[in-house]
Amino acid sequence: MSIITITLNNKHFQLACADGSENELQELATRLNEKIVSIKLFNKTASFELVLVMSALSLMEEVQSMEAKLGKIEGGQINQEEEKFSETLSIIAGYLENLAKKIGK
Repeated sequence: MSIITITLNNKHFQLACADGSENELQELATRLNEKIVSIKLFNKTASFELVLVMSALSLMEEVQSMEAKLGKIEGGQINQEEEKFSETLSIIAGYLENLAKKIGK
């Protein structure tokens, strides 16, 4: 188990992750931060918690859309790679929801 520091909206967070997955998690955090920045551009007064929730919902919408497209292409069957990607995004959404709850306290 490794501990890495990610930066979201100029705030630093330490997360535990499996050994060997540090770079992948850091890249996901970078992409998430890009999503946060783009949402902040249109919602300048939104709290960090709200921006996290909006980012999570936006990412889940993207996952749902990709799953629907894959379902049509593959006759309803999603291969393991897309399933893992979907699970990873779901885990990130869970992290964001927990983080928003912690920050909101």
